Amino acid sequence: MPNPAFVPRLLPLLIATSLLPTATYAATPAPLMTIVVEGTPEVLAPVDAADNVSGVPSDAAELLTHVPGAAVVRNGAQTGIVQLRGLFNERVRVRVDGMSITPACPNHMDPPLHYVGLEVLDTLDVIVGATPVSLGGDSLVGSVEAKSRPPRFGLNAAWQPSARVGLGVSSGNDGKQAAVELGAFNDVLNLRYLGGYQDAGNYDSARGEVADTGYTHSRHALAAAYKHGSGVWELEAGTHRARDVGTPVLPMDMVKDDADRIRLAFKGDTPLGKLEAGLYRHEIDHLMDNFSLRPLTGMPRMQAPATSNDTGLTLGLANPAGSGTLKLGMEIHANDFEIVQQNLTAPGSPIQDTFRNARRDRYGVYGEWDGSIAPRWRMNAGLRGEVVRMDTGDIVNVFGANAAAATAFNALDHARTDSNLDGTLALSYALQRGLSLEGALTRRTRSPSILERYLWTPSAASAGQADGRTYLGNLDLEPEVAHGVSLGIKLRQPELRAQASVFWQDISDFIQGQPYNNTAVLQYTNVNARLWGGEASLNKRFGALDLGIWVSLARGENTDNGDNLYRIAPLRGGASADYRMQAWRVGGDWILSARKDTIAAYNGELPTPGYGILNLYAGVTPLKNLNLTTGVDNVFDKLYYDPLAGVNRVMGSSVPVGSIMPGMGRTLYVKMDWSL
Repeated sequence: MPNPAFVPRLLPLLIATSLLPTATYAATPAPLMTIVVEGTPEVLAPVDAADNVSGVPSDAAELLTHVPGAAVVRNGAQTGIVQLRGLFNERVRVRVDGMSITPACPNHMDPPLHYVGLEVLDTLDVIVGATPVSLGGDSLVGSVEAKSRPPRFGLNAAWQPSARVGLGVSSGNDGKQAAVELGAFNDVLNLRYLGGYQDAGNYDSARGEVADTGYTHSRHALAAAYKHGSGVWELEAGTHRARDVGTPVLPMDMVKDDADRIRLAFKGDTPLGKLEAGLYRHEIDHLMDNFSLRPLTGMPRMQAPATSNDTGLTLGLANPAGSGTLKLGMEIHANDFEIVQQNLTAPGSPIQDTFRNARRDRYGVYGEWDGSIAPRWRMNAGLRGEVVRMDTGDIVNVFGANAAAATAFNALDHARTDSNLDGTLALSYALQRGLSLEGALTRRTRSPSILERYLWTPSAASAGQADGRTYLGNLDLEPEVAHGVSLGIKLRQPELRAQASVFWQDISDFIQGQPYNNTAVLQYTNVNARLWGGEASLNKRFGALDLGIWVSLARGENTDNGDNLYRIAPLRGGASADYRMQAWRVGGDWILSARKDTIAAYNGELPTPGYGILNLYAGVTPLKNLNLTTGVDNVFDKLYYDPLAGVNRVMGSSVPVGSIMPGMGRTLYVKMDWSL
């Protein structure tokens, strides 16, 4: 249950909600799941879209694998953490249907995209670099917006049925997926049930079975939409249930993760202008332990229940202004967070508070203008101000050995308030029709997380960095401030799309662990950092044949000591081919990664060899609205190591403890999608 102190923080949300008008606009039917990619400084128009993703993905993060400038930090099959231009975790803005979701696990076993149902996912909008201020603050680079399929409406009052069924199986981990959507709609109402199920065992690499990599989860949701006048109201309530999710590069596994949500969305024309609004509540009940899914090797039996409750409100108003559009808006996001450790081996099973009644509230306002400033020039400019208020309760339950540390922590004032300012200035100059030069200047600010400020006793909690180190929080942390510049060129023609961009970003007060009191413990500390790199892509159509190539590179440095930043993807890229003829489709892609030898010595990061993986697929549409696809990933059963995969900690696996996790071996899959 929410902390009673949380009730006053709900009042601004309830007051603002009462101001919502009663008219919205109808969403248009969307195609099959797409990835809309906007590359820096692309803040003005979509760059690329794909209407199919090969394979049977384990989570939504896997869909980012082919996006230039993006990568996935993975500690298990269901723990995909988004990385954009070398930064990950809270430094990347990720929202799910407009919701900001705070992981309950201090090692981010449950990052935001963990809660995306693949059965309802419609688009994954990606901005790799310069994000408009209207899309959010409290992050340093890019944004990812996961959006569910919008409702359909008919032309008259007659009810029409709607249905969708998806099935998929894969051999590499005995994976199974199922999805169903059932509903009915007319010209003003849409009612739907949406359900999804995923199950997988340990996966096989080219060297054998990889222990502690299975998972099971299910999702259910009820959604209703009401069209009135120029718009539509949407109300959705859903559940997410995950069980026995292995995370072999972390100290514990996610044995239970229950999430419940309710969401009210609004979008439409009003007397004040075009208004977008959302109100939501997302609650997570999370349990992890070190013995249910892995062998216990002389360590105490530990478990850690955790809760993370997010409540949020977003309001955005857009109106014509000169030759463009002026957007004004606000956002309120409140998070309550608690974690308890329990030693089940010790007599009486003592418990200890990791975080007790911790709170992090964020209040933001912004103004943004987007439009033409001259015949060939276009601009996006905006400012965003945010106040971040944080606090935590005193430690009550404590293991005896940590009593002195708890007393010292309780004697301190825990409340902190940060005032942050973000800005974006992006310009586009059309050299000729379809060819433009683009550039952007950005200032981005991120306040410390609850983990970074309030971890009062040394712990392996590291927000999923998985470097095997022990960390300690720091009440005196300052917000991170990043100043960036990016330059790019973009070509858009009917049969050819190409783009290339480079970036540079300096970050003051970058938060990283530093040695604490000459011990092996690392305390979160402000340092200075710099990142640079670039990405490029080209897509060419030759009749029924589509060819594409992409490449991306990011480098990061702690400028205080010259060491490389931890867990950044090396030079990587790929090539793809897709041939369509009437009802048939065949194709494949070749995924490439250079050797990772630019490593963070400070974190004990291991190098990985380069690799190339070939994937092939074929599809057919034998009937209207029925798609069948089969394929083979890692055709040659190559033993390879994703440089962001982390180091194994589980005994009894084909992977030695302390070795990089290998990628999945040859995998055959079949999937079906049918809609009415």
